[in-house]
Amino acid sequence: MRRAVYIILMAFGIFLIVMPLAIPVFHTSAEFSVFNTRWNGASEFGKLLYEETKVVPVITSYNSFGLGEKEGVLLILGPNLGYSPLEVEEVKKFLENGGTLVLIDDFGTGNDILVGLNLTARFTSLIPIDVFYSKNYNFPEVVRILDPQLGVGVDKLTLNVPSVIVGANGSIYTSKVAIIGNNQRQLPIMSELEYGNGRIILFSDPSVFINDMFEMNEPFIRNFVRYIKADVIYIDEAHHASFNPYSMGTVVIRRSLDKMKAFYVILGVAVLAIFIESGLALEGISRTVNFILGKVFKEEEKSLDDVIEELKKEGYDEKVLRKIIREINTGKKLGG
Repeated sequence: MRRAVYIILMAFGIFLIVMPLAIPVFHTSAEFSVFNTRWNGASEFGKLLYEETKVVPVITSYNSFGLGEKEGVLLILGPNLGYSPLEVEEVKKFLENGGTLVLIDDFGTGNDILVGLNLTARFTSLIPIDVFYSKNYNFPEVVRILDPQLGVGVDKLTLNVPSVIVGANGSIYTSKVAIIGNNQRQLPIMSELEYGNGRIILFSDPSVFINDMFEMNEPFIRNFVRYIKADVIYIDEAHHASFNPYSMGTVVIRRSLDKMKAFYVILGVAVLAIFIESGLALEGISRTVNFILGKVFKEEEKSLDDVIEELKKEGYDEKVLRKIIREINTGKKLGG
């Protein structure tokens, strides 16, 4: 009977090692969401972020979330819901406390924040038309990446119907022959500003980071992730109008048998069997119980002086009591 129990214990231990893990996940169709695995989502970008640092999605308003008390990076990708004055105030506190705002927008609501912070920088509604492009003029290619950390291993950066930034200097620019509005000029695609004790990074094309563009821009995206890296990155999902998870599911991870772990399981059961069969387990339990009972029910030890004092209170003569004790100790009879 006991042999069967030990075999069952070994089998159960090995089963725990190889059993699949089920991890809950949810999906959304919101454009630019890191939870959207479709072509217009940013799930691949999100995976890179998760590989590099701790990521916390923000799915409530900034004032409800308490953003102003946080530290790290706030990443906003393609917002299309407006920001309230209370939320802008939280962003301001976040920056003044040393946080970093990474605002990646083109024609969305990112300017609400820039206006609220009294900055001159803006995302414009102008689309640059360049002679250097990929599929067609909606996909201009830029090569002027001034920051060496962002340009490592990057031959070109392919945009997708981008905006441009005005009112700030840049670290990535369109080409000098790009037509913007009615003029031939170059304007920033990416800018960086100081604010309080923090900084603001602006990037004027969120489509660079979507799944459909990920492969062609992967070297730059990897550089960008390392560039903005912090102990924690807060990703704004609250300002995507269609961010409503449409399904819940699980990802199943299958694990192979680790021979070393299986050996430890068998060894552990063997040691347990020896411990039980030798009687050591029962003896150990008995000693433990006796120790506990002894502690609980142990009578308080009293000295002879304490006993004599108690008897004196009841009317006995102390001299007689001490004489009795001396005679007991010396083996004499009373009265001898």
